[in-house]
Amino acid sequence: MTINRNQGFVLLDVVLALFLFTLGFAALYGLSESAIKEAEQALRITEAANKAQSILESLAGDSWRDNINAGRCLPGGEVEGWEGIFRWTIDADWELPEELIRVRVEIAWLEQGSVRVYCLENLYAMQ
Repeated sequence: MTINRNQGFVLLDVVLALFLFTLGFAALYGLSESAIKEAEQALRITEAANKAQSILESLAGDSWRDNINAGRCLPGGEVEGWEGIFRWTIDADWELPEELIRVRVEIAWLEQGSVRVYCLENLYAMQ
């Protein structure tokens, strides 16, 4: 009777191949999961930037005296509001009294247990 010394090596090869495949698949899954999280973060930052730009454009569309009288922009004070997951704050101050107004829009939101903030600031000449 002859003994085949190669018995069992095919099973060992298959187990090793499955282990390496599983290891590679787990690494790819981890990379794709982190890529999805980063894409979501980029989306939130883009939404915040668009919201801040939209607020500044809506303020610039009216005269600054009308904005101040209506309470949409208060030099030396803040105006706050919410839209969806975003909390916005409009802060304004005089740079040159009655000539230039600095308007700062801050957008804040909660992401993965921490508060993220995006700020947009501009100077406007009083009309």
